[in-house]
This record gives sequence, C-alpha cells and structure tokens, in this order.
Amino acid sequence: MNTLNGLTVTEAAERLGITRASVHDLLRSGQLTTSGRTAHSLIIDRSSVERLAATGTRRGRAWTARIAWAALAILSGQNPTWVSASEKSRLKKRLKTLDANAVSVLARNKDCTFRYRATPDALLALSDYLIASGATAMRDETTAETFGMTGGSGIAEGYVMAGDARALANSFGLVEDPEGNAVIHEVELEEPFAGGRAPVAAVAVDLMGSLATRERSAGRRVIEELLHV
Repeated sequence: MNTLNGLTVTEAAERLGITRASVHDLLRSGQLTTSGRTAHSLIIDRSSVERLAATGTRRGRAWTARIAWAALAILSGQNPTWVSASEKSRLKKRLKTLDANAVSVLARNKDCTFRYRATPDALLALSDYLIASGATAMRDETTAETFGMTGGSGIAEGYVMAGDARALANSFGLVEDPEGNAVIHEVELEEPFAGGRAPVAAVAVDLMGSLATRERSAGRRVIEELLHV
C-alpha cells in the first residue's frame, strides 16, 4: 500500500535496502519520522525516507551533539573550545578516515530539526530570528561562492537555541509540515555560533539533507573538500 504523503514500514525498508527491524530502529533514533498510521501500519514521512536514501544509513553510534559540533568546527577551521585537547586530537584522526556521507550521518544528533509551512510574509520575518544555514545561508555572497550556489529565497532555514522553535512557530503562525519551507534547527550549544554564523561544515551537512539534488551535491562536495584540506 502506497499513501500520498508516506510509505509503509515495508515500503520504506525496500526503498532503503534494509530490514523492517532496521526501519523501526531508524524511527526510534529520529532519522525517520512518521506522518500518521492506518489501522494496521505506521505511515512514514516520504521526505525523511528520501533524505536518508540520499545520504545512506550507517550502523554504529552517532556522535553526541557536543562532539558533532566539535567535528564540524574542526572541519570549518575553528577551535572547538568546549572539548578537551585529547578529544580534539581523537576527532581529527577520526575525520581523516571518513567521507562526507559518514560525517553527515555521524553528526545527526547535532540538533533537533523542526519543519514548518510558512506564508511568504512569515518566511521573510522568520529569517531575522535564525542563524542562517542550508540554502538560506546562500544569501551571503562569500558562502554562496564557497558552495557555487546563489539564491536562498523561498525557504527559511537556520539555528536557534533549544526551546525557541515552538515560540517562533506560535509567533509567526507556522504549521508543522515535513516538506515545509521553514526549517528550524534547535541546538543546546551556543559556542559554535559565537561569531553569529553557522560553521561552514554545518551549512554543508544541512544542504546534504535537502531533497534538491543540486543542494545535496554542493553540500557533499564542500564536506569532501574540508576533509582533505
């Protein structure tokens, strides 16, 4: 059975090339999300399946948020002061063994992501409250040049501190939508954003979560370049 906005567990397993049990594991970890249920089956949000299909699945424990942000900071040429020198050294060695897809999957705990649908006016106003990431970060000329992209209109994506997403949703009348045009990433750590910008590696990882092929490719390319600096 195929639904308009989702897939059954069996269909998701077939799309990802994994077992039904693995699909349930991904649901528990938050890598896949549900959009409802029928009398006999969970319905899995189609966009979350497609995002995971694009980056691939990986067994093993993801980094904690603290370590994930340290890794992204190191890749971005920054000094993650919130980890010890030994943790930093181990991370640098680990990063030398990874590719872009592995970084994306291992860093999945860096934030809690909320997706909403916003009106054009709300979308414009919302952007002022976010530290830009993903396609929205392309409004900055230097960032756009790094990724070989332009634009960033039509979507608002960025970071806020934990607890702020719901407040913003209420303020701007945002409606939860897995395929929405407003993507808010909640984080616990302030340190990675000390300069008022998201680390370039975080922008790249967020682009890799896009359903747009060009954005995914740009994000993957930049991570690969950062891994081999």
